[in-house]
Amino acid sequence: MVEIVMNKLTKEKLMTMYSEGKNLTGKPIYIDFYADWWGPCKVFEQVLNEVTPGYTDKIDMYKVDIEEESDIAAMFGARGIPYMVFISTDGEITSGVGAMDKDTLKYYFEGSMSK
Repeated sequence: MVEIVMNKLTKEKLMTMYSEGKNLTGKPIYIDFYADWWGPCKVFEQVLNEVTPGYTDKIDMYKVDIEEESDIAAMFGARGIPYMVFISTDGEITSGVGAMDKDTLKYYFEGSMSK
């Protein structure tokens, strides 16, 4: 299995990428909100490990530990985990709570790249 390479997202980094409803990166952004101790997050990490390697050059991918970066979690309304946010290149936000299967995650990645 390939291990995903997702950078930890800080509030400072987020402000350089997304501001006033605009994606400033030129690429879709995926943010995974998680907690190391929560079982469903561990299960979803396995799905991420399988799917994300095919998209790392097309989508900027980040992880947010909700305990370390509670401000970011609150900013995006992350009340349950796993929680994911997709920010399209035009700044549109799509979010969801709960683990996804591989096909659903691929569907969301493909959709975020088409906007």
